[in-house]
Amino acid sequence: MCNLYSNMTTLEEMARLFSARPLCDSETLAPQPAVFPRNPAATIVMSETGTREVRRQNWGFLLPQVSKRTGRPIKPKAVTNARSETIRTSAFWRDSFRHRRCLVPSTAYCESKGRNPAIYHWFGISGPHRKRKPFAFAGIWQTSANDGQDIFAIATTPPNDFAVRFHHRMPLILELQDYEQWLTGTEMEAAELLKPFDPNAMFVIAKGANLRVCPEEAILTE
Repeated sequence: MCNLYSNMTTLEEMARLFSARPLCDSETLAPQPAVFPRNPAATIVMSETGTREVRRQNWGFLLPQVSKRTGRPIKPKAVTNARSETIRTSAFWRDSFRHRRCLVPSTAYCESKGRNPAIYHWFGISGPHRKRKPFAFAGIWQTSANDGQDIFAIATTPPNDFAVRFHHRMPLILELQDYEQWLTGTEMEAAELLKPFDPNAMFVIAKGANLRVCPEEAILTE
């Protein structure tokens, strides 16, 4: 999965769509035409009391690194995507998968193909009358030991028949009826959702050279 997506849903709309209580204001969590690694974005997290909350978290689990030249610690690497094949077994992911799953609201995601220039393809999920609709990635989260901030990663799967034309991975997109199972289900119940999304519900919103910000409206479909 390319490390770029958008979420043009307002905070008020997210609170309604996901039946969640906002923990921030609309100025600190405004619509985002492009979300990049390490940047803050909206997530839907279960509180300790069992209610859904809209939170602001940074994208990417932090992996400690050391300099190959000096052996000293350097800036941690932000690991943004967790493979469905290893999310349950890898020591880097498994505790969050078992105990801290979240939804990551989105309105489109992007993959690039080629170079000089790269062609950016933005993908959406089709609602009634082929209109783009908000959706959610399956995510996991934790509190960073590095700086105490909450951080998240997006689960990925092998591509479906639509996405395989553009990339060898795709984000794990959840159906509306699966949100509760992902957030509150057991480890085994959540693992049942580790599969590619319906290819018939996806379409290309736009494509273009260095199109690093998603257009507000669909300009082409495939």
